[in-house]
Amino acid sequence: MRFIHFSIVFALSFGILPVLAQGRFDRPTFFQDGQQQMEREIQRMQQIQQQQPPRQALEHPSQLLTVDEGKLRWQKYLFRDGGFSIWMPQGIQSQEMIDLETAVGNIDFEVFSTQPINYRFVAAHSNLIATDIFQQTDALLTAVRDGIVAKTDMAILDDRPLSEGSYTGREIRMQDGREVLSFHLYAINQRVYVLAVGDKKSVTPSEIAQNYFSSFRLLN
Repeated sequence: MRFIHFSIVFALSFGILPVLAQGRFDRPTFFQDGQQQMEREIQRMQQIQQQQPPRQALEHPSQLLTVDEGKLRWQKYLFRDGGFSIWMPQGIQSQEMIDLETAVGNIDFEVFSTQPINYRFVAAHSNLIATDIFQQTDALLTAVRDGIVAKTDMAILDDRPLSEGSYTGREIRMQDGREVLSFHLYAINQRVYVLAVGDKKSVTPSEIAQNYFSSFRLLN
């Protein structure tokens, strides 16, 4: 997918927990071209799993922290450098650091994504932003939104103020080809946080997307 070299994602050295042992970092990521290749990779991995005999024992203690909901298997991830946690479904994983061009200057993002069947989930945070730029919150979030659009050629369907618990920001929906992407953008503690869900089954934010967004928490 065109969404940026923009598979906004983090390297293991950026403090993502648990260890992303099943990630394949040479694959197309959330914001890049190559969604069809990613879908073929998912199908390939599913076929391998179906051919393997069932395993009776836990492979890793982190499995105890997962929650099943239908076909999605949710797990809590801690992003220590970004100072937040969030629940994400397990799937093909990718991570990267990207440099996003915006009207207020280039902003570095660390990005992590998971891609289960029919969905794509992204959690990203910027490096610390200069105080004078960060204080102009509306202009900053608009600049990030426009930077994403410039990289992806996605069409904006909706853009409105967002209040999620104690966090305020922007809720944006964009369309790219066969799917609609829902974004929550926050400006908190001199960082910009970008959460995104790509959904091929719904043009409006689904309950799964809402559960994902609402699980975002800052670390104490």
